Amino acid sequence: MAQQHNFEHIYKQHMHDLLRYLLSLTRRKESAEDLMQETFYRALLHLETYKGEEVKPWLFKIAYHAFIDWYRKEKKRPTVEIEEWHFTPQPSAEEQVMIQSEIDGWISDVSALPPTKQNIVLLRDYHGFTYEEIAEMTGYTLSKVKMDLYRGRQQLKKERKRTDELSRYEASMGKI
Repeated sequence: MAQQHNFEHIYKQHMHDLLRYLLSLTRRKESAEDLMQETFYRALLHLETYKGEEVKPWLFKIAYHAFIDWYRKEKKRPTVEIEEWHFTPQPSAEEQVMIQSEIDGWISDVSALPPTKQNIVLLRDYHGFTYEEIAEMTGYTLSKVKMDLYRGRQQLKKERKRTDELSRYEASMGKI
């Protein structure tokens, strides 16, 4: 009974972070919820193999592997229109709205990256995992994690610069 209580505590403590992570990977609320359920199901099945390491990286590793399995199945299916998703609204304070808008823009930019770089950038820059934890979760070498993170960030900077220049150009054309 104590193990069940402990697992419920782990679920309550990490479910929101896992859901946000899976939402950022799948961009579909229903798929993210299904993958979160699959993550905790797999965690419960493999609880006896848990070695006492940090729980959050262990759960994210399981979630990532569940996502990869889901992604491979989705690639085989014909694609249907992908729904837009947004984070649940926060209290209506002005600052919160501005922050949320920036986060949504950043997530949108990150979603244009290839899946490998997208995952590494999200794990490091959004969820705050260390390079070592990311390498362990994804099964990549530490140097690959660092390299893909660097290249992903460079792509994001280049895209942000391009969209800023385009916005300035469009604004200047509107003033003429």
